[in-house]
Amino acid sequence: MGNPNNPEILAAVPPPSAVERKRREIMLARVMLVAIDLVLSGEGMGLETARDLVREVRHCFPELVDEFV
Repeated sequence: MGNPNNPEILAAVPPPSAVERKRREIMLARVMLVAIDLVLSGEGMGLETARDLVREVRHCFPELVDEFV
């Protein structure tokens, strides 16, 4: 795991603009709603939905990417 306070890492992944961050958060919330609906219905989230959820979290918060390694 890298150091999230390392300026070299932060410089490599520029943060999204406020408008882009909001758009990404909305997409993340939509995927979260699908996952929640599936789990509450008793079907279970499934691997594809879990992948979509992780992908959207990483897309929404690129500064966390080194924490997933």
